[in-house]
Amino acid sequence: MLKNLENIGARLLERFVPSIEASAAQCGCKWFRECWQCPRNQQCKAYCCDGQGCVVRSTWCGARSC
Repeated sequence: MLKNLENIGARLLERFVPSIEASAAQCGCKWFRECWQCPRNQQCKAYCCDGQGCVVRSTWCGARSC
């Protein structure tokens, strides 16, 4: 009986809440001409993930490529 109620509830929920597929964010190294995190806004490389932003380490300041 409880399983039947659970199935009915799941079917009702599917009608009102859109389903989305979760996938891993695409991450990788990017090169920027100017980075505000670096002294004198010099160029840098950063590790960026879609929808999560970028991370710049101080050792990456002045890097000319990834």
